[in-house]
Order: sequence, then structure tokens, then C-alpha cells
Amino acid sequence: MGIHVRIVTISLVLLLLTGCKSRSHGPVAIEADDSCASCRMAISERRYAAEIVDPDGNVYKFDDIACMLRFAHAHGMEPRTVDFYVTDYKTGKDWMDARQSYFAGLRSSVSSPMGSGLVAFRNLNDAQQLKENKFGHALTFEELRRDLDAFNTDNRDMPSPRLP
Repeated sequence: MGIHVRIVTISLVLLLLTGCKSRSHGPVAIEADDSCASCRMAISERRYAAEIVDPDGNVYKFDDIACMLRFAHAHGMEPRTVDFYVTDYKTGKDWMDARQSYFAGLRSSVSSPMGSGLVAFRNLNDAQQLKENKFGHALTFEELRRDLDAFNTDNRDMPSPRLP
């Protein structure tokens, strides 16, 4: 075996091993059969969707931002150890880092999958322009995390969040 063949073979093996170990550490597409990791409902409205990606690359998908926050709280997930992603309500499709997003609350309890009314925006101006914001002003991700009851719905009948 020539030296060039060995180098190419070793390079290919290393590339394959590296590819097998690396996992995506960002949000992934919502598929038609995806269900919420917290409440188990189908994720039917992309503009309310959220995801958590843990350090191992495991992705937890949610139908509502409140479901994501309750799940993270129940499992002790902190922003320093996992990544939180939300969908831009304005576009209905763009993933954003939740820690860099702004949140508002829709007044109607039927306006989001689990009734929290929580919506996320890429920029502060868009969040502030939401008419009838039930919080009165735009909130940061940290403000939401500090006060889970500000947007919590009556979830006594919801199944307990479980890690897969």
C-alpha cells in the first residue's frame, strides 16, 4: 500500500469517526408527527414551537413556550447547560436563541396550543408593538424563567413531563 493511499485511508477513517461523534447542537425541523415533550400534544402550529437541545445533542420539542419552560424547570435544565430555542412569532418559521429573544403574551387563552399565549420575537420593537400584551411590556427570557406563574395555565390534568 502506497503512502498516499494510507494517508487517504487514515483521513477517511478519522473523518467518519468524527462525523459519528458529532451531533447537531442547534434546533431541528418540526416534523408532521412530532409531539410535545411536556404535554404530548401534536406540534401543529410552528409559530408557537420551542425546543431544548442538551449538551449531548438530544432535542426536546414543544408545542408551546410555556411547555418548554415547565419541562426545563421540572428537570432542572438551566441556560448555562442547555440551549433554548423559540420560533419568531412574526415570521412563524425562524428559530431564535430564546435568551436573545423578547416575549409578549396574547390576551386570548385560545391563541396558543396550551393557552399560555406566550409568543417570541427576534427584536424588542416587534414584541412591544403587540397590541393587548397581557404582560403590559415585552419580557426577556430570564424574566419568564423567574416567574413561571405569570403565564402558567391550569395544568393539573397535564401529564408530568418526562425525559425520553
